[in-house]
Amino acid sequence: MNKNTAGSHAARALDRLKQLGAGLALALCCGFAAAHATYPDHPIKLVVPFPAGSATDTVARQVADEMSRDLGQPIIVDNKPGAQGIIGVNATVNAAPDGYTLVLLGVTTGASNVSLFRKLPYDPLKDLTPIGMIAESPIVLVAAPGFAANDTAQLFDLGRGNPGKLTYGYGSGSAQVAAAKLVSMGGIKTTPVGYKGSPQALTDVMSGRVDFMFVDLSLAIPQIEGGKLKALGVTTKGRFPVVPDIKSINESGAPGYELVVWFALGGPARLPADVTARLSKALNTALDSKDLQQKYAALGLAVKQSTPAQFSSFLKSEIDNWGTLIKAAGIPPQD
Repeated sequence: MNKNTAGSHAARALDRLKQLGAGLALALCCGFAAAHATYPDHPIKLVVPFPAGSATDTVARQVADEMSRDLGQPIIVDNKPGAQGIIGVNATVNAAPDGYTLVLLGVTTGASNVSLFRKLPYDPLKDLTPIGMIAESPIVLVAAPGFAANDTAQLFDLGRGNPGKLTYGYGSGSAQVAAAKLVSMGGIKTTPVGYKGSPQALTDVMSGRVDFMFVDLSLAIPQIEGGKLKALGVTTKGRFPVVPDIKSINESGAPGYELVVWFALGGPARLPADVTARLSKALNTALDSKDLQQKYAALGLAVKQSTPAQFSSFLKSEIDNWGTLIKAAGIPPQD
């Protein structure tokens, strides 16, 4: 074979490889496009980083039911509690960015953990895709019915008269910060007791093993109405319409005290834009539901809608806000 013939064969072989590569690229492109166009075509997993029965769990299950109707696929809640939500969020961060693993975020997992942990294994701004806000709510300071104080001022008096003897429980970063901030404002010495989740902490408060705690209204309201807890104060600036008989902490002993917690939906980083948009649409359609709004209102939650971009900006500001609160409360970061 002469050089010209060999060169001709090589050229034709190269052309065939180019054509094959172009065809393969086109097929892959069309395949991905088709996959996104039919998204979702099987059930979606929604990771809840806290235990079943927690406020985050309740919020997740109710919004998942509504979103499933719009998406045409079930959304299955997967509780992965532990380490103040880190285990569940990390599972989402490490999942494939295909829209079939999502996470229910909140103040603890999305904002306060950044300052509460020295080596947080994820960065909320880099390792997650923001999809949208869901709801917001104050939290409430509660104790067992037989606890000696009935409001914030009385709690401060009790703490000053018994330095180092009072205990408070917490099952989330936001509850820990809320209590530490209050204790700091009152100038009292207490002992914090951490739990895997708020339901576990609440059990010990109701039994009197722990003196007080901050908890989501959705968990507190049934226990308050059932006489198993009493409310010492709510974290809004004034009285909260859902529970108008409960004094605000701001008005009953700690002027300037105010905190709001929130819930939102996220996914792994690099979630395709069209999948994010589809999930955002389904989320906001769900939040437009009067039925869901009424269910949330009964739990002390107000629906809060947003675009992915708006949630991203909000998340940045919340990381800064809670960092300031944590520093002011004197909480050292954990290893």
